[in-house]
Amino acid sequence: MRPRARRMVPALIALGVLLPGATPVWAADPEIDRLLQSPVGKDWVTNGGNMTNERYSTLKQIDTTNVKQLKGAWMTRLKGSGLGGKYSLEATPLVKDGIMYMVTGNDDVFALDAKTGQILWEHWSQIGQTISTVCCGWINRGLAMGEGMLFLGQLDANMVALDIKTGKEVWRTPSRTGIMVMGSPTRRSISTGSSILASPVANSAYVAA
Repeated sequence: MRPRARRMVPALIALGVLLPGATPVWAADPEIDRLLQSPVGKDWVTNGGNMTNERYSTLKQIDTTNVKQLKGAWMTRLKGSGLGGKYSLEATPLVKDGIMYMVTGNDDVFALDAKTGQILWEHWSQIGQTISTVCCGWINRGLAMGEGMLFLGQLDANMVALDIKTGKEVWRTPSRTGIMVMGSPTRRSISTGSSILASPVANSAYVAA
């Protein structure tokens, strides 16, 4: 199979659509696969926490007896990324091994130390600021992770993979249809014709958007 084809998605999930009756395909990364199918603990590796999308953590440190004692621990400014009236910050951060991964409305990605807020690396999308086909504002609703990479769909219709340790770009594949990509990682996403409301999903060595 050609390299370009290997990075495209099988027809059933190529645009984030899972057809009724299709057999689910799990991630090729065994650890991420396990986390996606398990109750959520200290790691939050996909939008909604795991594939049930319940947004529930089994951690016990915070409960009804001490929740009122919560207060801010740190604040980090993302160097002006996505700052402006046309941008929205709607992505759920992913957390793995104490590192938080965040994408902004400008499709820029940041890795932060979850305890201190220190920026560990940053990746700037360099997307053109004159895109006029944005249906719902300048947003990116989330990242996906697997096999040592982070995946994101960009408003300029590119699917991008980043090295999770350094933020360096591993590969970039343009959408064959030129349709912009946004949204949070999910296996059951819906195409609305002009835009894809689903970000990447790492499945069986392929990435779906």
